[in-house]
Amino acid sequence: MAKLAKREKIILGVMAIAIIIAAFVYLSPKKKSPGTTENIAQKTAELNTFVSSVAGSLKTDTMKNPGTLILARAEKEWARDPFLSSRDLMKWNEAKARKAKEDAAVVKIEFVYSGYFEVGSKKMAIVNGMEYKEGEALDVKGYMLRSISPVKVVIENRGIGATISVPMVE
Repeated sequence: MAKLAKREKIILGVMAIAIIIAAFVYLSPKKKSPGTTENIAQKTAELNTFVSSVAGSLKTDTMKNPGTLILARAEKEWARDPFLSSRDLMKWNEAKARKAKEDAAVVKIEFVYSGYFEVGSKKMAIVNGMEYKEGEALDVKGYMLRSISPVKVVIENRGIGATISVPMVE
């Protein structure tokens, strides 16, 4: 074996000291901190309390029949679609809010066609308890009675031009 240079001897000495320190640190027994068993007992008690509260809050009847629980959860509306990216989710929420605003603006009006009579060439219909002839404006603003037949009346929304066919209620 060749003679070691001074530099190599220093490196080997530092490595030997590092190995001795590492062995002392990792192989020496650890000191236990006081109160460790108390902490474990306290955490165990907290865990037991939590588990018992969760078990008590579960409905026993849903656990007897998991099919009803699955169906109930499947019928609920999703808070967030898992297949949408965050950008698409934001667009979807905006569209949903826009549709809700449009639906709130459109007032749902129900018409009841409850009577029909014909005198000569005049046809009359009873809609929502009031008598109207063809072409007459209804009491509901923006609606007009377009046509009358014994089985149905056609009502037109003059604002948007849409027609509603209302069958006779007997």
